[in-house]
Amino acid sequence: MSPSASTAQRKPAARRKKKKVAAGWLTWWPLLLGIAVTPLTVRAAGVMALAGPDALRTLYPYVLLLQNHALGLPGELAANLSQWMMYLQFPLYGLLMSLLLRAKGILTAVIAIAVLHFVAVIMVIALAHA
Repeated sequence: MSPSASTAQRKPAARRKKKKVAAGWLTWWPLLLGIAVTPLTVRAAGVMALAGPDALRTLYPYVLLLQNHALGLPGELAANLSQWMMYLQFPLYGLLMSLLLRAKGILTAVIAIAVLHFVAVIMVIALAHA
């Protein structure tokens, strides 16, 4: 092989590596979006609380799960954990979605987050009627 042929083969590999690194940073947008949307959802929860428990159950199922007596958590601990979960729910969704986006792709990440959220909603409804 000539020296010019070996350098020609290296250039595309270097470009692909830079592109892959840039794409790696771009996969963290769901986490940033989850952090950015959290203050809006907390405000929405205050407004939705006027509509009744069903609206809050749909937006923040983990808050109600942690406050449920079936878990057996002491009242003060349950209140503190549910308050933390109100602020961490959407950043955690964003973190999980970012990790899944890197490994599997956008469709899998979106479906996984939707399933995770609606399973929690179903659990809250089931525990409320039990």
